[in-house]
Amino acid sequence: MKKILIRLKSYINYFFLNQYQIFFIKHNYDVFESFKNDNSKQKIILLEINRTESNTIAYSYLANQLSKKSKAKLVGYSHLIPRNSFKKTISKVRNFFGNPIYSVYKSFGVDSFVTPSLNNSLFQESDLIYKEHLNLINSKNDIEDITIYGLNFGDLIYDFFLTSYKEPTIDIKSKRFRAHLKYCVQLIVYWNNFFIDNDVEAINVSHTCYANAIPLRIAVNLGVNCFQTTDCHIYRLSKNNLYAYKDFIDFKKNFSKLEHKEKITGIKKAKQRIEKRLSGDVGVDMAYSTKSAFNPPSQYRLLSKSNKTKILLAPHCFFDSPHPWGLNLFPDIFEWLTELVRISNLTDYEWYVKTHPDFLIETKTLVDEFFKPHSKFKMLPANASHLQLVEEGIDFALTMYGTVGFEYAAMNKPVINASLNNPHIAYDFNINPKSKEEYTKILMNLEDVKHKINLNDVYEYYYMQHLHYHKNWLFKNHSKFSADLKLNKGKNSWDVYSYWIDNWSQKRHEEILDTVNKFIASDDYRLIVD
Repeated sequence: MKKILIRLKSYINYFFLNQYQIFFIKHNYDVFESFKNDNSKQKIILLEINRTESNTIAYSYLANQLSKKSKAKLVGYSHLIPRNSFKKTISKVRNFFGNPIYSVYKSFGVDSFVTPSLNNSLFQESDLIYKEHLNLINSKNDIEDITIYGLNFGDLIYDFFLTSYKEPTIDIKSKRFRAHLKYCVQLIVYWNNFFIDNDVEAINVSHTCYANAIPLRIAVNLGVNCFQTTDCHIYRLSKNNLYAYKDFIDFKKNFSKLEHKEKITGIKKAKQRIEKRLSGDVGVDMAYSTKSAFNPPSQYRLLSKSNKTKILLAPHCFFDSPHPWGLNLFPDIFEWLTELVRISNLTDYEWYVKTHPDFLIETKTLVDEFFKPHSKFKMLPANASHLQLVEEGIDFALTMYGTVGFEYAAMNKPVINASLNNPHIAYDFNINPKSKEEYTKILMNLEDVKHKINLNDVYEYYYMQHLHYHKNWLFKNHSKFSADLKLNKGKNSWDVYSYWIDNWSQKRHEEILDTVNKFIASDDYRLIVD
C-alpha cells in the first residue's frame, strides 16, 4: 500500500509539471553529481523557494557548491506561514502530493522542505511579544524601530505591509496593521526558534527586504553564511551589510583603485551611455524599462515663464520597498510627500510633479489623488520630457533615491535626496541632507543653495553602477539572454529552462562551478567576474 501511495504521489506531481520543467529536471540529474539523502548529515543549508526560473538556475549552482564544501544537506523553505485555513490546506496538499517546484529543487540536491507553523508554545511567545511591541508604537517611525531578540526588523515589517496590502502608508491604529504586526512577530518567533533547533550552515534568500529577510536577519546575527542570489549577482550578507546592491557606498573608493586606462575608457563609455539615455533611447542599462523619460519636447509649454524657483518632484512607487538599503529621512513615500506639501505652504516656489512613464497605474492614480487637494502642485503628463523641463527652467529636482539623482546632475541641475541610503551617496553631485531638519531647512532656503556639479563624478558613478560590474557569472552574455527572452515571454518564464539547456556546455558548467566555489571561499561582499 505504501509503495502504491508513493507511486501515486509521483504520478500526480509529474502531471502538474510542464515540459520545460521536465527537461530541466532531467538535465540537472545528468549534470550535477548525484546527491544521496544522507540522514547522518546534521548541518543544513536553507534555500528559499523562488519561482523565478532564471534565479532557480542560479540557486542550483550555489546549492551544489555550498553542499559540497560544508557537507551539509539542502533544505528548501517557504519563508511565510500560511495565513488562513485555505492556504494551510493547499500547503498540506502540496506537501503530501509534491509541489512541482519541489521536483525542480530536488533535481539539484534539495533533501527536504520546510513550511513554517507555530505550536502552542511558540504561539504564546509570539502573542506576548506582539502585545509588548504594540504598546510601544505611537508613530510610523516607531515601526522602523521594532527590535525583537536584540535584532531590528522594523524596515522589513514596514515594507512587507505596503507591498502586501498595496497601501501608500500605514495607519498604526488600524486592525489591518495590528493583524500584520502579529503575523510578522509570529514569523520572527518561528524562525528564531528554527535556528536554535537546527544547525544551519548557510542560507540563501531571494530578497534582503520584506518578510523574505526575516530569517536572514536572524542568520546573520548567528554568524551563518548568508547569500542573496539572482541570475545577475551573488551577494554575501553580514552584520556590517544586511542589504544586497549596496556596493554603491564604495564606488568612489573602488574606482580610484582601477588602472588609469580603465578609468579613462570607463568615463568615456559612461558619458556615451548617459547621452544615449538622454537622447530618448529606451532601456539603456535598464532592461526593465519600456518607455523613455527623455522624449522630444511637446508642442506646448509645460512650465510657467515666471521668475519663481521651480521644483520638480519625482515620486517613487508607494508599495515597492521604501527601505531597499536601510532607513531614509522619512518612513515611506507618503510621509515624504506630506512634508513637501507642508513646506510648499510656507514657500513661494512653483512645484511640479511628474511620475515615470513606466509607473504602475495604481501608483499613478494615488499620486494624482494625493496632490489633487493641493493646488500649489501642478501635475505634469507622465510622458513629459525631462529635456523640456530642464530647457524651460527647472531649478531643482527632488527624489528619495531615484535615478533622477544622476540624470539631472548629468544635465547640470541640482538634485536633493531624501535619504542617505541612496545610490549616489559616495559622490557630491547631489545634495544629501543628513536629517529631516536639515532637509527642511535647505528646502526653505533654496535661494541660498549654491551647488557645483562635477560631471566627471556623474560619469564615474554611472560606470561603476552600470558598466564596471557585469552580470555574466551565470549566462555567458547576460545582455543577450535578457534581449532574447524579452522577445519571447520574458526571462521569468518557463522558456528560460529551454534557453538554458540549449546554450549549456560542459566547459561553461565547470566555469560556473569554479567561479561560485571561489566566491564561497572568499570574504567578498559581491561576486565579481572578469
